[in-house]
Amino acid sequence: MNSQQSEPVAKRNAESRTYQPFDRFSDGPFLAIKRFLAEIARHRSHISTVFIDDFKAGYRGTALGVFWNFVLPLVPVSVYILLVNLRVFPTFEGMNPALYIGFNVTLWVLFTGMITRPIQVVKSRNAETMMTALPMSAAIVASFAQLCFDTLVRGALVVLLVVVFGQWPNVAIFDLLLALMFATMFCFSIGLTLSILSMIFSDIARLVAILLQYGIFVSGVIFPVSTMGPLAVLETTNPFNVIISASRDAIFAGGYAHTPELLVWTGASSLLMLVSINFFYIMEHRIRGVV
Repeated sequence: MNSQQSEPVAKRNAESRTYQPFDRFSDGPFLAIKRFLAEIARHRSHISTVFIDDFKAGYRGTALGVFWNFVLPLVPVSVYILLVNLRVFPTFEGMNPALYIGFNVTLWVLFTGMITRPIQVVKSRNAETMMTALPMSAAIVASFAQLCFDTLVRGALVVLLVVVFGQWPNVAIFDLLLALMFATMFCFSIGLTLSILSMIFSDIARLVAILLQYGIFVSGVIFPVSTMGPLAVLETTNPFNVIISASRDAIFAGGYAHTPELLVWTGASSLLMLVSINFFYIMEHRIRGVV
């Protein structure tokens, strides 16, 4: 009797259960980036499908159809060009004011969109992604596809202004590539981080919108920061002004005057990208309630 009872007890004592930590916490930033990019590549067909659906939704049920997808992206630029024609703005740094404003606004909308769109996508698609295996990274990249299309439309207008006013480019390739690398890594990193934080603190999305509304006036988009008296210190300390000025000067002025500062910003943004992608990669499942 005792031997029969002791046998299952012995079996139970011999059994062991191993608990392993959630694997994303132990991945590290470089592996997180690798898997982050792998998620995007794995869902590339879905990304294209979402982009096509969103593109069609922009004109579905309207009388003018796809025409709206080409007109609406031009509205932010055309408003400032109208103000130029009303002689609200003078000539800046040897550039035609319409081209100056058109180029700056195009970059401003592109790179601030890389901050705001992840916040919007995560908040709007979180309920959908919780019911599927679709990572939020794929939904964010799909929204960037629409952002890139809108930028191409605005870029075509900028090219037209270049031709009309004869303001031919004088491109410094190194400075341009450096500026675009810095801008992409910095804005994408900020957008990913704030998209997660906005799910915890819902006020973040509103604060970002307010800051960007005022930030356009101290980021060299409308007026050169160097002409703003005490605010001239923001010329190399405001990352958005560095993005706008470095990109514009690298294309039209033959190079950026503050290349060392641009190198520092690029190095800092690369570290920021490592941290932000790792943070987003870890917290995505937490936000979605997967773990």
